[in-house]
Amino acid sequence: MKGLAVCRYDETEPSAAHPIDGHVVDGALVARMLGPADYSLWLVELSIEANAEIHLPDVHGDEALYVCSGELDVGGRSCPAGGSVVIESEAHPVVRTAVPSVVLHMGPVEPSATSRSGTAERRSSVHIVGPEGWLAAISPGRASRYYADSTCEGCDLTLLFTSRDRAYVSPTHSHSVDELIHVLEGPIRLGAHTLDAGDTLAVAADRRYGFRADDGFAFLNYRSAASVQTVERGSPPIVEGGLVNGFSPIPDGAVDIRVEG
Repeated sequence: MKGLAVCRYDETEPSAAHPIDGHVVDGALVARMLGPADYSLWLVELSIEANAEIHLPDVHGDEALYVCSGELDVGGRSCPAGGSVVIESEAHPVVRTAVPSVVLHMGPVEPSATSRSGTAERRSSVHIVGPEGWLAAISPGRASRYYADSTCEGCDLTLLFTSRDRAYVSPTHSHSVDELIHVLEGPIRLGAHTLDAGDTLAVAADRRYGFRADDGFAFLNYRSAASVQTVERGSPPIVEGGLVNGFSPIPDGAVDIRVEG
């Protein structure tokens, strides 16, 4: 894939099995692949019955589950709607649905077990992050929350929720790595493209884009690695992440548990 690609929810085909190789849901579900087939990242919506289990393959990358509705249980710890479960590449938890749940599951196409620190033993944790996030920036009309920002010693991914409750126009910009933007509340507009809730935008690394929303929005932004952002052409890149950009830590926002592979 080059540039931009839009995956529209109402054009996807439902499936009764998880579409990513090696991933298994033990229980009734409806799955939808919400990303391009020829891309470095994947994102799947899972609508799952209560008391089902999600199992990952022996080899996987850093992955995340965002709870749209319902509740997940990992090792006796609850992750409610609006929260996220971030799974490091050496962790193999059993994730259960406490009630019927709709979950967004995302990860990289090419798994890697090598962390930036080079220590695999630091990659067997699961971060259970509540609805307020781990780091947040809240101001009138705006809520942005990081569930992970590529600064963890054991996982490389970034997962950001961001929203506005009023009209907004973003600056034209680019990111240094591939990303997926999944619209939770919309619409948002990019030139001739209009994305409604449930749609996903894939943006290739270094592709410049901007968007606008006429009446507020909310979306998830997923990347598999750390990124820098460039706004004006030729301007110094801006390191992306929570702490470096003034986000506030959320006390008890995340709970870590060890799950050995």
